[in-house]
Parts: sequence; C-alpha cells; structure tokens
Amino acid sequence: MPITATQKPQRGACCIRRAWWEGEGLIDGSFMGQSSALRGLARSHSMELGRIAEMRLKNRTLRAAKAIRPWSLMALPAMALLAPVVGFSQEVLQSIQTEAPLAGRGPSQTPQSINSTATARNVTVQTRQRPDYDPAGIRLGGFRYDAALEAGMGYDDNLQPNSPEDQSDGYFTQGVNVSAASTWSRHALGLTASQETRQHLRYNDLNWLDYAIGLRGRYDIGRASSVNASYRRVHSHLAVNNFELQSEGVNRPIPYDSDIFQIGGTAAFNRLSVSPTVSYTTLRYEEETINGQRTNNSQNDYDSLLAEVEAGYSLVPGRSLLALVRLQDITYQEAGQQNRDSFTWEVQGGFNYDLTGLWQARLLIGYRSRDYEEPGRKPLEGLAFEGQITYLPTQLTTVTLAASRTIEESIRENSVSYTRTAGRLTVDHELLRNVILTGELRAEHREYPQQGEVTDGIGLIGARYLINRNLSLVANYQHTERLSAPNGFREYGINQVQVRLRIAL
Repeated sequence: MPITATQKPQRGACCIRRAWWEGEGLIDGSFMGQSSALRGLARSHSMELGRIAEMRLKNRTLRAAKAIRPWSLMALPAMALLAPVVGFSQEVLQSIQTEAPLAGRGPSQTPQSINSTATARNVTVQTRQRPDYDPAGIRLGGFRYDAALEAGMGYDDNLQPNSPEDQSDGYFTQGVNVSAASTWSRHALGLTASQETRQHLRYNDLNWLDYAIGLRGRYDIGRASSVNASYRRVHSHLAVNNFELQSEGVNRPIPYDSDIFQIGGTAAFNRLSVSPTVSYTTLRYEEETINGQRTNNSQNDYDSLLAEVEAGYSLVPGRSLLALVRLQDITYQEAGQQNRDSFTWEVQGGFNYDLTGLWQARLLIGYRSRDYEEPGRKPLEGLAFEGQITYLPTQLTTVTLAASRTIEESIRENSVSYTRTAGRLTVDHELLRNVILTGELRAEHREYPQQGEVTDGIGLIGARYLINRNLSLVANYQHTERLSAPNGFREYGINQVQVRLRIAL
C-alpha cells in the first residue's frame, strides 16, 4: 500500500518529519515502482533509527546520573562517550544505578572489608580476612614479605611450682616473626624465622630464649597432585611446670635443639587421594649446671624416623572417608641407652565431614603399639585417636573442640615413654570488627607405666584489639592447676597475666 502524507507512524516507530519524506519524493502513487528509492529509504530509515536510539540511551543515562552524589557528576563526560556503544553503555548505567545511595540514607557506611570472602563457607573468626586491619606486607619479585615485632610485660605468681613456697615475679617478653612466601600461581616457596625471649625482673636463672627457622617448598604436578619438602631448626625449652622436670627435682628450664626434615606429597586419582609423608627428627638437650653440678641431659638425646600414609576417599565435596597408617622408629644416641630404643606402629580410620558449613569435623580412631629393645619391658599399647570439631553458631562466633591420644618420650630415669591424652575447648567471638575475644579450656592427662598418673587443667581468657594494619594489642590471663599427681609430688596452681603490643608491616 502506498504511503501518503496523511498517514501517521505507528506507536514505537520513528517519528520522521513530513518534509523529509517529501524531500525523498516518496509521497506519490509511484512508491511501489521506485525500487532504488525504496532501498535508499531503508538505508536512511535504519541510520535514523540508530541515531535516535543512541540519543534515547544518552537521555536515560543522564537521568540516572542525577541520583548520583555531586562529586560523581565528573563521570558524565565519560558516560556520554561510552553511550554510542550500546553494550558498554548498559554496563555503565547498571553500575551507576547500583552505586546510587538510597534516598535520605547518604553515603554507605559499610566497611570495605565486609565482602563475600569474609563470610564464605568454613571461614572462622581466627581465619577470617580483615583487609582493613590485616598487615599488607611487602610484595617484591614474586614474593610477599611479612615481619612483626611483639613486646610486653607479664606477671607470674608461681614461678617454681616444685618449691615449697610460691615465688612470684614480673617479666619482660619480646618476640620477632619474619616470613617470605611466594605468590606464584603454581608451586610455592617460603621461609620463616621467629624468636621469643622472656626476661624476669629478679629470677634471672629462669630466663629463656627460643627461636626457629624454616624453609619449605611445594612442586605442583597436574591439577591436584604435588610434592613438598621442608626443614626446620628449633631451639626451645621444657618449662619449669612440666611434670618431667618436677619429677627430677629441676627448678629451671632445660633448653634443647631439634632439626626436622620432612618430605611428602599428595596424589589424586579421581575420588581417591593418597598423601605419604616421611620425616626425620633429631632432639638434643643442652647441658645445664644446677647447684654447682653439671647435669648429663645428653642421655635423653634421640633420633626419630616417622613414616605415614593417609588415604582419603571423597563421597561428596566436603565429605570423605580417611585411613591412616604410621610407623616410627626411635633411636637413642648415648651408649648405654639403646635399651630405650623403640618401634611404634598405628592404624586409624575416620572421616572428614562438612555439615551445611556450620559443622566441620575430622575424626580418626584406631590402635597404637610401641615395642622396646629392652628385653622384658612391656609394650606400651592401646587406643589412639585424634580429631577436631568446629562449630559456627554465627559468623561472629567459632567453637572448636579438639582431642588426641599419643605416646611421648620421657626424660625420667625410671620411665621411657608415657601416654598423653589432651583435650581443648576454644570459643572465639568477634565482639567488634577489630576486637576478638577468646576463651579456652585445656586438659592433659599423662599415664606413666607403673609410675602413676598426672592431670593438669588450664583456663585462658584473652582479647585482641586491632588498632590498624600495623598495630594491635593483646592481653590474656591464664590459670594452670595441677589437679592430680603421684604420691610425693606437689599439686599447685599458677596465675599468669600478660599484655603485649604487636607492630607488623
């Protein structure tokens, strides 16, 4: 049907001026016969529709921009430049509408650190990232470097539990931590170093200095398989309130050195994963002069070779069955102590379980046996278990329950090893974004073959105040109670309080 000058365009079509139609010479009865004019009309019509669509999109962009804060109006020239590109214009418009504040509310006060990562599945109070308060570190050459210095004071009302009378004293404490870790997308390399000291105001013979250095690396193979290796050099001490020292009548810390070499890996075969690990540990006690007499602590030096294999079968993501096998060979270094050499084997089975992100559990239970070189010495064997349950009642509170049963070496002359059962209940609560509260109860029970049993209980409360990225303040109080001990050994209580300032890069 020919188009006449009196026809009106339909709704939604382009409102083209009558003069433009007339200028093309299309308002006559010969419209159907003029094919060249029809093609020209189509091209012009399409171009005009495109220009009008662009103008309408610009107008919508400008209307949406009126809701933006005054300082954001500087972005309007960029919006106008992007408007002719339809895809980019829609993205700009969408971002403008998202950032616009609600009427009467003003600028958003939500901290930038509250993001999806901070509230992700299985994130606890202690592991949550806080970009507003976490140290930024230094990034250089594919590595991130971190360093922290801690210093503070404390008070202990029972420094020497073995003494008939309680002795109290204040002390200064200081610690340094330095680390470097690669930021590569594959493989990993890291170095750590730490040092901590305690200097008492009056009882200088109770001072101690601990330090540790470590190197670790990982080589990735495929998507889920890797090989790792590490080395650690540790200089630490046995604390005065350790029953091992109390039973020997020692009233000062005993330092020791340890070298730990470890190599391991993980191999994944569809649902099945296997993680073998081999570690070699040396333990060397330092000689001490007590009451003018030189102690022969080297008789307790030993080397340990430990091999373990853990296999996991994934049922669904976050839920898997576990099997664990450990073998350990302990060899004493001093002549005359070979009868203390031992071989231990253990087998455990259990599971990893993640229930709706609120409960996470890792539980293993089995059997362990240790045989000694000394003829006639009874093997130490029995139930073995290890596990941890984490419960997140809210995103601001984390409850952790952990327990383990192991066999440890003893420095007592009449004992070689003892069975140690330990439990821990910890509650972490994020009172404010930068205030973390912690409460903890710990219990430890030692069973010495034919020598009695020892039970200790520890209660701790603490608070960590994050001032900014570089400063934080830590305060805690701890009470230790010797609940039970063999006849002839003193039961006691210890109260300790400490305040530390942490400076981090």
